[in-house]
Amino acid sequence: MRRIVFASGKGGTGKTTLTALVARLLADDGRPLVLADCDVEAANLPIALRAEVLSRDPFAGSAKAVIDPAACRGCGACRTVCRFDAIGPAEDFPRSRLFEVDSWACEGCGACVPACSDRAIRMEPSQAGEVMTASTSVGPMAFGRLAAGEDLSGKLVTEVRGRADAIAAERESDLMLIDGPPGVGCPAIAALTGTDLVIAVTEPTVSGEHDLLRLVALARRFNIPVHVVLNKADLSRSGAERLRTRVQTEGLEMLAEIPYDESVARIPELLATGALSAYPDGPALEAVRQVARAVQLS
Repeated sequence: MRRIVFASGKGGTGKTTLTALVARLLADDGRPLVLADCDVEAANLPIALRAEVLSRDPFAGSAKAVIDPAACRGCGACRTVCRFDAIGPAEDFPRSRLFEVDSWACEGCGACVPACSDRAIRMEPSQAGEVMTASTSVGPMAFGRLAAGEDLSGKLVTEVRGRADAIAAERESDLMLIDGPPGVGCPAIAALTGTDLVIAVTEPTVSGEHDLLRLVALARRFNIPVHVVLNKADLSRSGAERLRTRVQTEGLEMLAEIPYDESVARIPELLATGALSAYPDGPALEAVRQVARAVQLS
């Protein structure tokens, strides 16, 4: 099975819209595929394709310390050993010597448990998010949602990838399109690992060029080929020329240059609601078709 990830070194380049459009065009040609939205902190592909959630499973976070107020005698031993300042006086008992744990600050190290001679502290599992499967008009999808304040985004991306692989095996699909997270951190590493091609979506700006190079450097560490799509290519003539030169210098392939067109960005929503019966003609959509053809032939 081919796994192709649409990625960007920064947010706002149009990566999710392009993923949705390419998936739509491939589905119209009868190509069976599976989708995975690996931007678990802001999964927008389900929104773009009006996904219908079929199942949701909890994603376990790290265990958190909990103090039993009935057993706590306020000795403060737990507070002394906590290196994250997660333990302090209980707000519900301001006049007492009881302590409580700030679950947002607790890192789950468990150092406080053996420090408590009264056995008033226990470690309890927490939920850091959800892994979901859904149906869309172009094929099945797996995606995740990380709870606010949690920091296990890379691990959740791996869970989403695993769920998408299981769906693909069940349906005997030979193509997976992955909507990757922005940046080059842990979530992006988890999204790129084990893929066959990175389609890097960039824009004709200084930050677009800078973050494209960071993404290319990351992909090369995993020996993954990178093809580039220059979105909003007509918004800066000098910026676009600089990107073309950079792509050539780096030995990359420019798949397409998409001019700015608001109507193209609205196509996934209109198709999902049945409000669009024919695609609008124009250079922007033709450039998207170039990307879809490249994916089809990859």
